[in-house]
Amino acid sequence: MKIIKIEHEFITYLQDEWNYDYYDNLPSYGTTKETQIFLLTHAIFFPQIDERQPHLGQPMVMWGNNFWQSSNDYADLTIMSSLLKLTYKFMKDIGRSFIYIPEDTEGNWSEREHHVKIHRMCSQAGVPENRIVYLNNDISLNERYDVWFDKQSEYKTKINMISYPFLLQQFATEYCEINPYEIVRYKDREKLPTKKFMCLMGRGQWFRENLWKYIDWNKDLKNSSYVSYIARNIILEKSIESTSKHRILNGESEPKLDIKLDKYYKDSYISIIPETSAGVYVSEKTTKVLYHGHPFIMFNPATEMTAKKVGMLDKLRDWGFQTFPELFDESYDDLPIFEPRGVFKKRVTYYESILGDDIEIRWRAFTKNIERLIDMDIKDLHKLCESVEEKCIHNRKTLMNLKIPTEELLSKLKNIVEKLN
Repeated sequence: MKIIKIEHEFITYLQDEWNYDYYDNLPSYGTTKETQIFLLTHAIFFPQIDERQPHLGQPMVMWGNNFWQSSNDYADLTIMSSLLKLTYKFMKDIGRSFIYIPEDTEGNWSEREHHVKIHRMCSQAGVPENRIVYLNNDISLNERYDVWFDKQSEYKTKINMISYPFLLQQFATEYCEINPYEIVRYKDREKLPTKKFMCLMGRGQWFRENLWKYIDWNKDLKNSSYVSYIARNIILEKSIESTSKHRILNGESEPKLDIKLDKYYKDSYISIIPETSAGVYVSEKTTKVLYHGHPFIMFNPATEMTAKKVGMLDKLRDWGFQTFPELFDESYDDLPIFEPRGVFKKRVTYYESILGDDIEIRWRAFTKNIERLIDMDIKDLHKLCESVEEKCIHNRKTLMNLKIPTEELLSKLKNIVEKLN
């Protein structure tokens, strides 16, 4: 995509003051060319400088610096507010409609108070909040932000909060580029799977630690599963070069790095997906499963938050994917998420012990699904999985031609532009 660079004092300021090239740092992770063109035409990206280290020639992305990572550190608010003021002037001078701020890899916006910081920056800079578009993976973004906004009285205008699956879109794009894997129907395979489950777990968190114990202490489950857990240095592929092993144990994941997982997916029927704990969204953990054509059950821990329901399966269906009520009781996706209260407010007590009504109920609903399949004869499981094979093929095709999230995003952005103009 060819970018026409605009000469402006703001661009010069960023280069001279921060050694920051605005156009070289335009974000593209997890977005389509169509989205990038729309943003370039109608919006201004809020520069992601490192406000702590000017003149050093090593600017850092916003989400890696102290201002956005810490939930209580507002020492650099004045600097960031001044930058927002300059960005807003640049936006008006060149006739754009809004400023966008993407968090494209995480969902912990609430814990780190991104919304509060943006409101404070807008207040100090004199920038209308409706000129800000904040994007995040978390599908509960709007629900939770609206609850917060309605409870406070300091700010009168809302930020435009938009949920968008950056990680799903990015990995779908990367898998499309590599695309060596082909789903072979069971009837055409030379060898049928020997394992019931596949479960890939990365860095440690309360749910994965408990799931690991649950699997490790259950002999039948452990013997019928392929399980990795990076937090305990357990990986599936043994004969792997040291560089790749180091990257995997460091929590990295990409199609080229994960290519050796193909054989494990082929030799197992179902995936157990232990999703991330910050917000509710899908990451590369779910993308791998959709790509390899597995039926799946997923658990979204969703820590320190409140939402009417989990809703991730529902959202996947909205995006065109199909889930598997033939294999699982999927009502666990409709259960609410409660923020810890009282004695359970302290994370170590609440999450490591699986305490609190919502966690306990969701955990039991999740494990009950697994237990039913542990006791099932593998031949019966094969018939069940074969009956949903077309769904798995459909999911892979949908992933490789993922359109709906981008269409939804562009529709929302166009509506914002129309309202602002």
